[in-house]
Amino acid sequence: MGKYSFATGTVTYAIRGRDILKNKGIRAYIERSTDKDRIGCGYSIIAIGKGETILNILQKNGIKVLDVKRIN
Repeated sequence: MGKYSFATGTVTYAIRGRDILKNKGIRAYIERSTDKDRIGCGYSIIAIGKGETILNILQKNGIKVLDVKRIN
């Protein structure tokens, strides 16, 4: 388990993704990316759990993920 950042293409994807993960019992919230880290709309879903599992849930629910980073 770890803490991951999932960059999305739009703020709408970030909100939908966060809500999907919360409904599955995964701790998740949205964070604005800094300018130097900005990819896409500049919003990321921050979630705690198994990165690969979380990514699969997001993708199966139509959330476009542009980048994944593990946060320490």
